[in-house]
Amino acid sequence: MGHTSLEKLIRLQRKTSSIRNICILAHVDHGKTTLADCLVASNGIISTRLAGKLRYLDSREDEQIRGITMKSSAISLHYAAGESEYLINLIDSPGHVDFSSEVSTAVRLCDGAIVVVDAVEGVCPQTQAVLRQAWLENIRPVLVINKIDRLIIELKLSPQEAYTHLQKILEQVNAVTGTLFTSKVLEERAVKEVEVQEALSEPSSGELVYDWSAGLEETDDSHLYFSPDQGNVVFASAIDSWGFSIHQFAQIYCQKMGVRSEVLQKTLWGDFYLNAKAKKIMKGAQSKGKKPLFVQLVLDNIWSLYDAVVTRRDKEKVEKIVASLGLTVMARDLRHSDPKVLLSAICSQWLPVSQAVLSMVCEKLPSPSEIGAERVERLMSVGTRRFDSLPEKTQEFFSADRDMRRNKRPPTAPTQLPDGCSAADPLPSVPHLACCTLEHLYMLMGRELEELEEVPAGNVLGIGGMEEFILKSATISTSPACPPFTPLNFEATPIVRVAIEPKHPSEMPKLVRGMRLLNQADPCAEVLIQETGEHVLVTAGEVHLQRCLDDLRERFAKIGISASKPIIPFRETVIRPPKVDMVNEEMGRQQKVAVIHQAKDEQSKYPEGVHVDSTGLVTLTTPNKMATVGIRAVPLPEEVTRLLEGNSELIRTMEQFSLFAREGKTLEISQKTLEEIQGFKSKLEGLLQGHKWRNAVERIWAFGPRRCGPNILLNSVEGYRRPSVWQCVEREKEKSEAVMLRDFDNSIVSGFQLATLSGPMCEEPLMGVCFSVESWEIKFSSQLTQQDSVEEDSVSQQALEADNNASVKGCNEIKGGLKNVGDTTDCYGPFSGQLIAAMKEACRYAFQAKPQRLMAAMYTCEIMATADVLGRVYGVLSKREGRVLNEEMKEGTDMFIIRAVLPVAESFGFADEMRKRTSGLASPQLVFSHWEVISSDPFWVPTTEEEYLHFGEKADSANQALKYMNAVRKRKGLYVEEKIVEHAEKQRTLSKNK
Repeated sequence: MGHTSLEKLIRLQRKTSSIRNICILAHVDHGKTTLADCLVASNGIISTRLAGKLRYLDSREDEQIRGITMKSSAISLHYAAGESEYLINLIDSPGHVDFSSEVSTAVRLCDGAIVVVDAVEGVCPQTQAVLRQAWLENIRPVLVINKIDRLIIELKLSPQEAYTHLQKILEQVNAVTGTLFTSKVLEERAVKEVEVQEALSEPSSGELVYDWSAGLEETDDSHLYFSPDQGNVVFASAIDSWGFSIHQFAQIYCQKMGVRSEVLQKTLWGDFYLNAKAKKIMKGAQSKGKKPLFVQLVLDNIWSLYDAVVTRRDKEKVEKIVASLGLTVMARDLRHSDPKVLLSAICSQWLPVSQAVLSMVCEKLPSPSEIGAERVERLMSVGTRRFDSLPEKTQEFFSADRDMRRNKRPPTAPTQLPDGCSAADPLPSVPHLACCTLEHLYMLMGRELEELEEVPAGNVLGIGGMEEFILKSATISTSPACPPFTPLNFEATPIVRVAIEPKHPSEMPKLVRGMRLLNQADPCAEVLIQETGEHVLVTAGEVHLQRCLDDLRERFAKIGISASKPIIPFRETVIRPPKVDMVNEEMGRQQKVAVIHQAKDEQSKYPEGVHVDSTGLVTLTTPNKMATVGIRAVPLPEEVTRLLEGNSELIRTMEQFSLFAREGKTLEISQKTLEEIQGFKSKLEGLLQGHKWRNAVERIWAFGPRRCGPNILLNSVEGYRRPSVWQCVEREKEKSEAVMLRDFDNSIVSGFQLATLSGPMCEEPLMGVCFSVESWEIKFSSQLTQQDSVEEDSVSQQALEADNNASVKGCNEIKGGLKNVGDTTDCYGPFSGQLIAAMKEACRYAFQAKPQRLMAAMYTCEIMATADVLGRVYGVLSKREGRVLNEEMKEGTDMFIIRAVLPVAESFGFADEMRKRTSGLASPQLVFSHWEVISSDPFWVPTTEEEYLHFGEKADSANQALKYMNAVRKRKGLYVEEKIVEHAEKQRTLSKNK
C-alpha cells in the first residue's frame, strides 16, 4: 500500500463507526514494536525492508540503545478492506514492568487491544499483568502469537510438535482470562446473595432451598476466550513479515478442495483430519494417529518454505514455491547472501502480517461509538460514589454523548472533543474545576505531530497548551455536569527515591520547572520536596529512574543535574519477645534474667517524668506537671497490618466522615462503600481475637500515620467513651447515644500521628504497631477548662481539616491557634502543644521498651533462565540477600521460571549483574511486593565466645539490620555509634628508623 495522505486520514476521522482505537500489549521483548513497524510499513511511512530493524515508534535515543520501549507512542493508520476504509489509531506500549503505568494510560484510551505472546516463552508475568489491565478497563483483546519462526529455527520442532505447543500457549492465555472472568462472576454472585438475604430477612414458612451453584454454569463466557476458529487469533513472525489467521487459509483452500469456507474455518483448528479416500473432513485426528488439518494444510507449507529458503537454501525448490504461489521476487533478493531477506520478500507477499492483524482488528474490535454501558459506569463512578447516585444531568449527559470520553495526560494529552466550547460560560464552585481554552490540536503520527483545526468525537489526539491546568490526568468536557473519570489502575508502585540538585545552584529555578513538567508528563513518577528542602524524585524502578533523569537533563530542565544514591525506604516495628537468640539458641532463664536487669539499668537513663515498668507500660508527665499519659506498645498481627495497608482508602473515607460529623455536617457515602467498610470491620474483628484484643475494634481511637496508616491508637482509658471511628456504619447507634469528646482529645491523636510518622530507630514511619492509651489524667482548674475546651477543640479541628496528613506543619497550626486562649500558656508553652509532645515521646519510649525491628521493602523477582545458568542465577540472588520461593520448568522448553524475593536496598545494579554473570541468558523482572521484617536485632550485642565468633567485630557476617539502620541515620544526619579507628596499629612509613 502506498503512502496515505493526511487529508484522507482527516476525512476518515469523521466516520466514527470506521475508527478503531487499539493498543499493543505484551511482555518485554515479545515483539510489539516489530509488529507495529510492519503495520506502519503497510501505510508506506517506512520501507518494508526496514520493518523490525528501524523500530519506528521507539523514537527516543535511549529506547534505541536499550532495545526496549519506554514511552507509549501513537500513530494513525489507514486500512482498506474491499470497499470499506478504516482509521486505526494505534498505540505501542512498553513491556518492561517499570513502565506499566504507560500501559495503564494506553489501555484507558483504547477500545481494543492486541495482546502479543512469544511462541517460545509463552505467557510471562507481564502478559498476565496486561491481560488484567485490559480486563479492568473493560476493553476487548485479540491475540497475536508471534515469533513462530523460533519454533522452526531455534527449537527445531516438527509441525506436529509445534501444533501441540501452540495449543498449550492458547490454553495458558485462556486460563488467565478464565481466572479473571471467574473472579468477576463470583463477586457478582456474592453481591446478589447479600441482596437476596436482605429481601428474605423476614422468616418464611416455606421450606428453604439453597442454591449451591456458583453462577458460572449459566453465564456465557464463550466470547471471552481466544480461539482461531472465532477469528480473534493471528499466528505470526513479525521479523519475517508474515502472519495469518485461519480465515485466510480457509479462503485459499475452499476453492481448491471444494469445501465451503465456513466449514474450513471451523475445522482448520482442532481435532479434525482430512480423509483422502472419502474426501471428507472428519473428527478424531489424535485418536486415529492422523495429521490435524492445521498441520497438514498450514504448518507443513510454512515449514517446507523455511526448509527450502533458510535451512537448505535450495534455489530450485524456492523458484518452484514462488511460481506456485504466483509471486514476483526481485533478482537481487534471490541472490542475497542473507536467506532471511529472501524469506521476508516471499512471505510479505504471500501472507502479509499487516493484512492479517488489521483485518482482525477491524472485524473483531469495537468502534468508539460501541462503548458498553458497564464501561461508562466504571469510568464515572469515582471513589465512594455510584453511577445511579450521580446528578440526573450527569447521567443524561452521558447517555446522550457516550462516545465523548477519554482520560488523557500532558504534554500532548490524547482525548476526544465534542463541538463548541465557550470559556465564557459561568462555572459552579467545584474544587479542582478550571475553565480553559484549547490552543492546539494534533494528530499523533509516531515521531511527528500534525496540527489540525478540529477533531471529531471518537479519535485519539494530542492537545497543546494545557500545562497550566493539568497535573497528571484530567477530564476535559464542555459541560460541568461531566464528572472526573476514575483514576488509572497502576500495576507498579513508585518506590525508588533519589534527591536531585543542579550542578550550578543558580539553575535551581530551571530544575524546579523541569521537575514540574516531568511530574506532568510521567503518570508514575512523583516529585516531592522533603522537610529538609531536598527535591526528591520517586520512580518505579532502576530503568524508570534512569529514563526520568535523562528526561530532566535533555528535555525538561535542560541543565546538568546530580542525583544522590537511591534513598531506600524502611519501616520500623516491634515484635513479640523472641524465643531464640541471634545464633538460633533457645534463650534460657539466665539470659531472660539478664534482660530484666538490663531493663532496670536502662530505667536510670530515662529523663525526669518518664517511668517504664517491666511490662512495657510507659508513664510520662508533661513539663508543667498538669497531665500524665500511660502508653503501651503492642505488635499487631501480620494479617491485620496487611489488611490496614490494603484498605487505606476506606480508612480515609471514615476519617473524612468523622471530621464532617464533628462540624455538624454530613458526608454522603454510597451503599457499596458502606458495605466495604462493614466488611473491613468484620475482617478486623475476625483477626483481632484473644483476651488482650477484647473489644479492640470498637476501642480504636485513630489510625496513623497520616490518619490512614497501618498503625492503631487504642482507647484503654477507664471511663472514657468517645465517638467511634466507625460512625459511618453506626449512625443510628451514635444518634441514640450522644458521646462527647474529652478536652484535648486531638492533642493525643496528633502526638500519635507524629510518633508513627518517624520512629526512634532511624526516623522512618512505623508499621504494624498498636499503641494502647492505658491512662490519661489532666490536673488543672475548672476555669481553665471552661476557657479553652471549646476553643482548643474547634481550632485543632480546623488545623486538622486543613492538613489531613498530620504533618509537623499541622501541629504548629494547632499550637499557634491556642496561643491566644487566655491562661492556657505557661513558661513551657501552650498546654495542647505540651500534650502533643508528651504523647509523641511516650509512644517512642513505649516502642523502645519492646523488641525493635526494621522492615525492608521487598521486590518480587521473576527470572527466566536456561538450565545451564541456574547456578549463576542462584549465586547472584544469595549474594544480594535474595530468597528463592520456587522454581518450575516451562513445559515444552528448556527454560526455568525462578520466583524470588529481594530487598529493594540490594536491587540496584542487580539486573546488570545478572545479565553479566549469565551472559545475557537471564533477565529479571522486579515488582514491589510487600514489607518484610528483618529478623536480626539491630541493637543486639554479642556476649558469648560463640556469638563473637559469628557476629564479632571482625566476623564474616555483619548485622544486616544494623547496617541498614546506620546507613539511614547517616543520610539523615543523625548520630551513629561507630568506631572511627578500625585497626589501631602503629602507622608505618617508608623510613626504616620511624
